[in-house]
Amino acid sequence: MAQDGSGSAGADEAVWLAQGIPAPARRALVAAGILTVDDLRATDLDVLARLHGMGPKALARLRPLREG
Repeated sequence: MAQDGSGSAGADEAVWLAQGIPAPARRALVAAGILTVDDLRATDLDVLARLHGMGPKALARLRPLREG
């Protein structure tokens, strides 16, 4: 995951940042190769819930995107 050194999210995290997903969950999504909403929709909810850094707040914000 690329970062520019300023503490801002890398390009891979941009879609999740725009949705207000917390940083630990953004990093977990990117590390798992979930980079787009289509990737998110193709991933089982139980898989998402097991990602390190994925908490209840992030899952609540991701749920409408999955159902979208």
